[in-house]
Amino acid sequence: MMDHRVVSDGGLTGTSTGFDVDVRLPWYRTLPLSVVEVVEVVLDGETIEREKVSFELNGENLRLDQLRPRTDDWWYVLDSALLHVDHEPVASGTEHEVSVTIAVRPPYIQGLNRIVKTTKTLTAN
Repeated sequence: MMDHRVVSDGGLTGTSTGFDVDVRLPWYRTLPLSVVEVVEVVLDGETIEREKVSFELNGENLRLDQLRPRTDDWWYVLDSALLHVDHEPVASGTEHEVSVTIAVRPPYIQGLNRIVKTTKTLTAN
């Protein structure tokens, strides 16, 4: 269920400071950011350190450790978030394997921790 959805098609963009990955919520209902965890980002087999990844939603950029206290901020199912990754810049037009793992813990299903990993080969925008 929704395993293919975490990384958006065409969701890799090279930046001057690394790259961005467009990601979607791997759940069927809107969730507060407090129950979302970005577990892992991998580019071409290289696992990116968590400190080098930030999460942007609705124009607000957050460190990954700032998601947990955000109980009043919601990630809607049709909205994309951006993962900004500090890394050697990714050139436009180059092909890369991108893997993102996101865990969600819906507050209305006690004990559920759904972990979804999506890997795609994408051409950088």
